[in-house]
Formats: sequence, structure tokens, C-alpha cells
Amino acid sequence: MEYKCSNPDCIPQSNCHEGKETYEQCEYWKKANYTEEKKSNVVKQKGKNSTLPWTGNALSILDLSKITYRSTPVIIGVVGKANAGKTTFLAMLYTLMLKGGGFTGFKFCGTKTIHTWDSLYQTLLIGKEGVKFPDPTPAEYIRFLHLALRNEQGKLKDILISDVAGEVFSAWSKNRKDTNAENARWIYENSNAFILFIDCKDLIERKAQGKNDVLDLAQMLNHDLHDRPVIAVWSKSDIKQEIHSKIVTDIKEELAEKYKNFYEIEISNFSVDDPDILVHKNNLSVIDWILSKVYVNTGAVLDNAVEIKSNDYFLKFKKD
Repeated sequence: MEYKCSNPDCIPQSNCHEGKETYEQCEYWKKANYTEEKKSNVVKQKGKNSTLPWTGNALSILDLSKITYRSTPVIIGVVGKANAGKTTFLAMLYTLMLKGGGFTGFKFCGTKTIHTWDSLYQTLLIGKEGVKFPDPTPAEYIRFLHLALRNEQGKLKDILISDVAGEVFSAWSKNRKDTNAENARWIYENSNAFILFIDCKDLIERKAQGKNDVLDLAQMLNHDLHDRPVIAVWSKSDIKQEIHSKIVTDIKEELAEKYKNFYEIEISNFSVDDPDILVHKNNLSVIDWILSKVYVNTGAVLDNAVEIKSNDYFLKFKKD
């Protein structure tokens, strides 16, 4: 810090104007530099101005440098209309990991978004009265959940999973240049792979309209996709049998025709058995499949990551 005197009559680099033997004895000098030191020691703790390395909250686009400095992350774009189950999927993913579930060929090494993961877990409440689901992501936000994983060779890779409101994807599916679709465009341009959510409940209730919404999204996702992998996730699939068979067939055929690097899977949050494939296996398998496709193709990795030896991925983290 550059020190100075608050007395305007004092000539820089001369003897003290007040006749003090040293600058430190002068009240003008002390007043000016106490104020500067106080300012320099303030730690901003709110919003995007935080000087802390990480807060545990979800990352914004501006926060990605906190991850990208150490490796090229895998960015997974989660795509789907409002209420398709995107945020609930993230909550279930954390719930399964919290109970010891993991990904094939990888070990958990940490997360910089623990508070947001835990917030999702706390809002996904399953009880006798039914299920309380996480609130939808506000339309103005684009945020990322983070996982750090190590492969079997001990190399570290950062995984970023997007959480963006379905409304922006609906706007984007109709017009990719829509002013309300900026967040969807960013996800599309920067993601290494995509999860396309298909809402079984919506297809039951809205039938052909629901099918057209899915296919509009699929078409826009395909326009500049190249070889990026897409996994279609049939959410709320415990009621999939209630969808008209022609709708299911049409969607399956369209997706298989559009995408080369493609897979589809059914997931649910309601357990019929324990373990239940739709719930306990397939939610994790979504990320498994993506990692099997993109891990070796997305930049450098790091050695010397800290290995956590525990059956609980998040070390039984609890909010106070």
C-alpha cells in the first residue's frame, strides 16, 4: 500500500510539516493511513464481490475461474422445459451420493458447492404425505453444481452440472436468438454433453402438445451439436406406462434419428423396491454414461488430489 499525508500543505518527500521527528508521530499521517489500512482489510462477503476462494454456494459463470484454474472441467448441460424434473434430479443425485452411491471408475474428491447440494437435499423431502420437491430455478439465474472426481489412475477432473430454468429452454426451442434465451445459448455453446429431460407426466396430460415441445427442444439441440453426447432422461418414469404408446414411439424414433452419440434412460424418485433400478441405479447411471463418453476427450487432469476414504461421499455434512 502507498502511504501518504492528509495535510494538503505538506510537501511530499520533505520533513514533516508539523515538525514531528518521524511521520508516524504526525496526526495527519496517522489519520490518512489508518483509513487506507482499514479499507484494505475489509473482506467483502456478499454476492459476487466476495474475496473468499469459495462459499459453498452454486457457481455462476463469473465464478468458473475458481475451477478452471486447475483443470479443464467437464460441463454437463441439463436441458428441459419447466417442471421436467431437472432440479429434482440434482437433489436425488446428491441424496444417493450422500448415502454412499458413486460413479463407475471414479472416487469423490470434493465439491465447492456443498451448501447448494445440501439445500437441494433438504428440500427433497419424502414422507408418508408424499414428496416435497425443490423449488424451480429462477429464470434469471444460471448456476452450476460442482463435483471433483478421481479416476482409477488417480487423476482429478472437475465436473460442472448446470441448473437453469426451463422457461429459457422453452424460449430457445422456438427461437435460438430469443432475448430471453441467453442462458440457454450459453449452456448450449459451452457444454461438453447434454441431459435432455422428457417429462412423462407432461406427456400424459398434454399428449401431442407435450410431444411437440420435446421434439422442438431436440431439434434445437441438434442444430450445431457435432459429436457431443446426448442422454435422454425420461423423468417421472414410474408413470411412463400411462403415456400413449404412439407418443413414446414417435419420440424414440426422432431422437435416435437425430443423434449419433446417444443413449436414453428412465429415472424416478419413487421407490417400488429397495434397491429400485429407476431410483437408486439409473439416477447415478445418467452421469456414469456421460463420463464414459467425455472424460478422455476434455483436456488436462491433475495428480495429487486428496483421496477421501469414506462410505459417505460428503462426510456426513450437516447444516448448523
